[in-house]
Amino acid sequence: MAARRLSSEAGGGVFWRLWLLATLAFIVMAGFAAATDYFPADLWLAHRFQDVDAPALSEALDWTRRMAEMPLVAAVALGGALGLWFLASRSAAIWLVAATVVSLSNGGVKVLVDRPRPAGHLLEVSEKASGFSFPSGHATAAVLVYGFIFYLAGLLVPARPLRLLVQAVCLLIIGLTAAERVYVGVHWPSDVLGGLLFGGLVLSILIWTHRRFRSLMVGT
Repeated sequence: MAARRLSSEAGGGVFWRLWLLATLAFIVMAGFAAATDYFPADLWLAHRFQDVDAPALSEALDWTRRMAEMPLVAAVALGGALGLWFLASRSAAIWLVAATVVSLSNGGVKVLVDRPRPAGHLLEVSEKASGFSFPSGHATAAVLVYGFIFYLAGLLVPARPLRLLVQAVCLLIIGLTAAERVYVGVHWPSDVLGGLLFGGLVLSILIWTHRRFRSLMVGT
C-alpha cells in the first residue's frame, strides 16, 4: 500500500511539472498572439492547406464543423450526460457537463489576447465569423468535450471494438475540427494550436479531478 502511494505521488509530481510547462508554453504563445496579427509561419501554412482541392475533404470538414459548434456540442454532452447518469456513472455525467461549460472560458482568453481574425486580403475566407481569433473556440470545445468522451470510453466501455470506435470518432472530430478552422480562413494555424493546447490544459485538470474523485470513492 505504501509503495503504491509513493508511486502515485511520483506520478502526480511528473503530471504537474508537465502541466506547468505546457501552461507556460501557452502563456508565451498567447503573449506573441497579442503582439502580432499572425505568426511568421501562419500565412505559409494556411495557404498550403487552403490550396488542397478535395471535395471529400471539404465534406468531412463541414461535418466536423457542425460537431464542434456549441448548440450541437451541448446536445451531445447533455445526451451523453443523461445516458451516463442513468446507465453508468453519475460522477462522469457531472464532469462531462462541466467540460462543456468550462469550454466557454475560451471567450475570456480571446478578449484578453485581442487578436483579430485573418483578413480577406491575406486568406480566402469562406465563412463569416465574429469576435477575436486566439485561441480557436471550436478547437477548445472539441478537445474538452470529445477528449473527455474519449477518456470516459476507456473507463466505461468494456467491449474493445466499440471502445476503439468511439475513441477513433472522437479523435477524428478533434483533428478535423482543427483543420477546418484554417481551411475556411477564420483562424490562423497558431489560433488552432492555441485552442488545442488550452483545451488540453483544462481537459487534463478535469481528468485529474475525476480520477481523484473516483479513487476517494473507492477508498471510502
